[in-house]
Amino acid sequence: MRVFLAATSQGMSSKDREETFKKQKPLFVLETFFNGEKLCDRALNLVGNNNFLLDSGAFSYMNGKEITKQELDVFVDKYISYIKSRDIKYYMEMDVDVIFGIKQVEKWRHKIEISTGKKCIPVWHLNRGIEYWKKMCNEYNYVAIGGLVTGMKKQNYPLIKKMINYANSKGVKVHGLGFTKTKILREFKFYSVDSSSWSLSAVRGNQIHHFKDGVIEQRQIDKKDKINYKTNGSLLASHNMKEWIKYQIYMIGVK
Repeated sequence: MRVFLAATSQGMSSKDREETFKKQKPLFVLETFFNGEKLCDRALNLVGNNNFLLDSGAFSYMNGKEITKQELDVFVDKYISYIKSRDIKYYMEMDVDVIFGIKQVEKWRHKIEISTGKKCIPVWHLNRGIEYWKKMCNEYNYVAIGGLVTGMKKQNYPLIKKMINYANSKGVKVHGLGFTKTKILREFKFYSVDSSSWSLSAVRGNQIHHFKDGVIEQRQIDKKDKINYKTNGSLLASHNMKEWIKYQIYMIGVK
């Protein structure tokens, strides 16, 4: 299973990031187009096209704003231009159907695919229903499940497992967006997942991560820690990333 690290341009100072990458680079990275082309380029150059996943960031773009269809059309055009100019291999669709409706999402999807000559990774949400999942699996060889962080409850997990198994039976790869509950992740036969928790937990929660026995363990930093991470969030994020890279390496062998 591929574990993509998201938010690799956040949480650390430039110096700490450079020193971290000298010792060990992430194997797989996801970056969000909303964060800007410069950060996308940095992530792309870090791991190369085969190990890079581009998310549109359309929800982040719209967060707290009244965005019109015309404004998102402009965002879509910029997304297309970036995908073409960098020859991006793996990119997510504009999964904003809860706002603009699935028909409009399909129009944007079609436009992006025609313009780039490459199929996107469509993103399934609960509102799309099971029949739409089957449709995605019939038309694409790489699909994603969204809403796993905020909109998916534990009672939905058996359904998600069945959906993944259905896709796998058809030779379709499945990405779990933001799903890195490492203690149960191996129960789900994803091809890939992504996580930014290594950074967010350091910056917002003062939590230190350790890779141990095939999972990521986390706890609040305390006096036992040799470095005063509480006053240096950048070093804490650097430490957490190194532990997640160990997890990346481990998960490559998990199917």
